[in-house]
Amino acid sequence: MKTVQTTGLGADSWAITLKFLDNPEKYGLKPDLSDLVLVHAVTGNEFPDTLTTAEKYLLPRLREANVRMVQVSRMSSSDADGIAVLADTRQPRKIFQQGPWRLSDWLMRAGTVPQVANGRRTCSIRSKGWVLDNILDHVLEGDECRRAIGYNNDEISRMLKDSQIQDQVNEAAGRIVCTPYYPLIDDKMGRTEVEQYVLQNSGVVVNKSYCWMCPFSGVAASRDRHEARLRQYPEHAAYVLRMEQASLALNENSSLYATATLLSRLLEDPANEAIIETYRRSLETAPHAVYEVRRIYDAARTDDCRQHHGKKCGTPRWWCHDSRTEACRREHPPLEHVVGHDEQGAPITRFDAPWCEGPVQCRGETKKGVAWRSVRTLFEGPRADAEALVRKFAARRGAQLDRGATSGVERAHYLRRDNGYPCAEAYLVAAPVGVADKERPGFQEKWLKTTGRSGTWYPPLRDYAPAASERLNGPVPIVRLDLAA
Repeated sequence: MKTVQTTGLGADSWAITLKFLDNPEKYGLKPDLSDLVLVHAVTGNEFPDTLTTAEKYLLPRLREANVRMVQVSRMSSSDADGIAVLADTRQPRKIFQQGPWRLSDWLMRAGTVPQVANGRRTCSIRSKGWVLDNILDHVLEGDECRRAIGYNNDEISRMLKDSQIQDQVNEAAGRIVCTPYYPLIDDKMGRTEVEQYVLQNSGVVVNKSYCWMCPFSGVAASRDRHEARLRQYPEHAAYVLRMEQASLALNENSSLYATATLLSRLLEDPANEAIIETYRRSLETAPHAVYEVRRIYDAARTDDCRQHHGKKCGTPRWWCHDSRTEACRREHPPLEHVVGHDEQGAPITRFDAPWCEGPVQCRGETKKGVAWRSVRTLFEGPRADAEALVRKFAARRGAQLDRGATSGVERAHYLRRDNGYPCAEAYLVAAPVGVADKERPGFQEKWLKTTGRSGTWYPPLRDYAPAASERLNGPVPIVRLDLAA
């Protein structure tokens, strides 16, 4: 059985690779390492020093040991376009900065920053997890494997979660796709021990591997170390700040960190002055757009709805979105039905949905549910012109102009959210060019039903063309680019 190491090229990954190279038999490998494959998922946004350090110090050792290394990337944001194999060789000489697709470009087009949704690191899943999971069959030609993963002994909770996910993958496939293997945890090596081991066995200090715009940069490295790394690459830092600016312009609550913006953190340290200057200069010269942003906020489903209607509610009642008051629960219990009889003939009853028709005194709190967003581009040009157009719109059309407390961005609101749900809001805002026009199917009909309004207030710059479905039907295509490595 082959061992596949999914390597991010950070210190944890280095430690595992060095252990395999130095003592393969201890880790269940053949002495010639012919059963070892290193697979690296290219996101397009690794710090350059991660790549240059690996090229200078790690790749020579892989070439000497004749270890197979495969570098892969998404072909595009669509799963249907498949995976690009950038290089597959036992003599690797280059680590690729990017493939046909780059994570930061995808985030910029979505007008957002990396996020965690329902406990899932969505950007990591998209740029790494999906690629690595789906390249295994190609690399191994359908054989079972042992998959070495670089969690250290300080990351037991991540290891447990990863093991559960792999169990689910194996169960869904009806076979053992791979068996997860955590060498650093087996060796009881935490982060400190990992860094010491790598330094002793390679002679170099290896940083954590993560993207410029990672919201977990405070975990991947201390804040001081992360900001020092950004100071090495002010152009990369400026790109992330522009991305955050665009994200905040479209949604005041979507900063890079949960309780702060990257900009506010960097402004706290005078040592970051060069980053701030690079960012402000790039923002001033970057082409801007005026975006019309519309949102519809549905009411969330209640516990009663989930209990009686399951995962999907096809025939909603008032209590599907309005919680029932305690008085209502006492005075209007659910209906009781006889659904059968036991062996002694006694009736078997079931309590069904509430029968209350929903007078005002029975209706409790309504909570925010799913948000539907439409973004349409109205203008593209210099920053000053875009910002002036937003103010001009506010003055001519009577929209309320205000400035975001976090972002400092001016918005011209022509529709404000009401209390309660469903409700809607709409405004114009200037932000860097790059956010794609996008709205969910059925948005226009829902907008008309919710607000009584039809369409946008200003003619969009382009006709709206819905993006092609990104869903995959059938096997994942593998495109062999085999660039010089």
